[in-house]
Amino acid sequence: MSSSRKNNDDPWSSDDEDDGDDDIAVDDDDDCVAFNSVCSYSHRDPSTSPAFDTLELALQHDVNHYGFDFLSHLISSKDEDYFFEGAIILVNKCRQFVKDGEVKSLESMELGKQLNEFLKAHPMNDEDEMTYYKPVLEDDAMLMCIDDLQELKRKSETETQDGSTAGPSKTGEVESTKLESDTIKRLQEQISLLEDKLTRAKSCITSLSLADDDGSISDNSCSDDDVKSSKKTGKKKPDNDSYYFNSYSNTGIHETMLRDTVRTAAYEEAILSNSESLFRGKTVLDIGCGTGVLSLFCAKAGAKKVIAVDNSNILNQAKEIVKLNGYEDVVTCVKGKIETLIENNGLPLTKGETVDIIVSEWMGYGLFFETMLPSVMSARDAIMTPITGSMFPNVSKIYIEGGSGKERFNYWDNVHSLNMAPMKERMVNELVQEALVEVVDDKAIVTDRAMVIEHNLNTCKDEELDFEAPFELRLRCDDSSGDDAVVVHHLVISFDIDFSVPNSKVVSFSTGCQTTPTHWKQTVMWFDPLTNVPVLNRKAGDIMKGTFRMKRNAENHRSIDMAVLWETGRNGENGSWARSMDGVLKRSLIA
Repeated sequence: MSSSRKNNDDPWSSDDEDDGDDDIAVDDDDDCVAFNSVCSYSHRDPSTSPAFDTLELALQHDVNHYGFDFLSHLISSKDEDYFFEGAIILVNKCRQFVKDGEVKSLESMELGKQLNEFLKAHPMNDEDEMTYYKPVLEDDAMLMCIDDLQELKRKSETETQDGSTAGPSKTGEVESTKLESDTIKRLQEQISLLEDKLTRAKSCITSLSLADDDGSISDNSCSDDDVKSSKKTGKKKPDNDSYYFNSYSNTGIHETMLRDTVRTAAYEEAILSNSESLFRGKTVLDIGCGTGVLSLFCAKAGAKKVIAVDNSNILNQAKEIVKLNGYEDVVTCVKGKIETLIENNGLPLTKGETVDIIVSEWMGYGLFFETMLPSVMSARDAIMTPITGSMFPNVSKIYIEGGSGKERFNYWDNVHSLNMAPMKERMVNELVQEALVEVVDDKAIVTDRAMVIEHNLNTCKDEELDFEAPFELRLRCDDSSGDDAVVVHHLVISFDIDFSVPNSKVVSFSTGCQTTPTHWKQTVMWFDPLTNVPVLNRKAGDIMKGTFRMKRNAENHRSIDMAVLWETGRNGENGSWARSMDGVLKRSLIA
C-alpha cells in the first residue's frame, strides 16, 4: 500500500473519500426561510397556508386579519434570562390553540379574539415550560429566530414609549374591514422591496425534539450575534448559548447525570473524603449546579458558604432541594451566567472576598463538547483565592485508541442467510457524517490507549483548549484474534478526570472503554472502510502515529471539530521511518 500524500500538499487536506465531509454543509442562500403566521396557518392542510419572507410580515398579517398581536403577549425584551424560553412557550401555546380551534371552525376575527382572551386568562407558569417546549409546527421558522422576535418586541416597546403606532397594534383589536385594502397594498410594496434586498439562509438546525439520548431539548435558534454581518452574507448564527442553558431545564438530563454512578460517586467521594483537608470552613463556588447535588456534598463536608450558580430554571428546584435537606443557611442559589454575575457583582461575596474551591462538572462528550470550561476558568481567574485556591477537579486528560468495527461492517454479508452487502455503503455514509457518541466495548479495541494531552485546570489558559498534539498507537499485546493484518475502523476518544489537589486524597474516574460506561460514553471517529482505512501488520511491527487536533467550531463555539493527521508504518533498523499508508480524518461533534 502506497502513501497518498503529495509533498506539496497541506497535510490537513486530503483527497481521500473519508474526508469528503470536512466542512459542515451550510444551506444555500436560495433556500430561504419562510414564516407562517400564527392564526392563518392551517394544520389540516398546510399547503394552503400563506408564507411570508420576514417574521415581521407574518406577525403583521395576524394583526390585520385576525386582530391578534403576538408581540403584545411577549414578556419584556429586557428580561434576558427568560425571554428566549418564554417566546418558545408562547409560540407553541398559540399554535396549539389555533390547531385546537380548527376543530371548532372559528372565523378569522373570532379566532384572534379568543386567542387573545385565552392568553390573558392563562399566563405563563412553570407547568407550561415542559408542556410547550416541543414544537407544534415542524420546522417552525419562528422558533428558529427568537432573537428577531426579541428585536421586534424591543422596537414595539420603543414605539409605544414614543407614542408611535407603527408596527403591530398594541390593542390587538384592529378591524380587518377598515385596514385590509390599504394594508395589502402596502405589504405588497414592502415584499417587492425586500425581495431585492434580502436573501436568507437556513443557518439553524430546524428542529426541537425531546427524543435525544440525554432527554434534553434539542434545538438551535437564530442569534443576534451576527445581525450586521448577516445583512451582507444572508446568514445567521444559531443562538447556541440560549439553546445550551435551556436544554438543562429538562429533568431527563439531570436524572441521566445523577444515575451515572461513576460520575456522581467520584464527586461525592472526592468531596466528602477531603472534608478536613479542603472543605471545612471554606467558601465554595459550584458552577452549573443543576439540582444542587455537588453543593450539598460540599455543605455536608463542612463548607461555611456554598454559592450554587446555574443559568437554567432547574435552579428553582435546586433551591427547594437545598431547603428540604436543611442546608439553606449554607447554600445560596444564584441564577445567571457566571461571567455576567461576576461582572455585575451578582454573587453573595463582599468586596475583595474570594472563593477557596470551585467545584464544577463541566465535562462534555470528548471532554470539551459544550465548551463550559472557559466559563469556569473565567471565575477561577476573577475570584478564586490566589495560591491556595483550587479547581475541583483540577486535572483532565484526553486519550485516543483504535478500534475494530469488522463485526458491524461484515454483518451485512449474512443476514438470516441473505447477502445484504449493498447496505454497507449506506451504513458507511451514515457513520462518516460526524463524530458519534456511543459505548464502545473494550473487546472492539485493537490498540493501546494513548494519552494525547493533559490540562492542569488551575493554570491552563483558554487558548490551550484548542490544541494539536502528537500520538502513537501500537497494537494490543493481549489481542487473541490471531490476525496479522489488523484493520482500524475507527478512533475512539475518551477522557480521565483527577481530583488530585496536593495534601488531599486523590480520586479519579475514567470514561475509557476499559471501565464502567458513563453517560459521556465515548466519542467515535469512523474511517471510511470503503476507501482509505488504516491497516496495521502485526508481524511487521506496524504502528499508527500522527497528530490529533481539537478546536471549537467556528459557527457554534459549543460544538467541537476534530481532525487526525495519521500515517501507518514501521521503524527501520537504522531508525528511519517506512510509511505504508496515510490520510486525514475530520469529524465534528455537533450540538
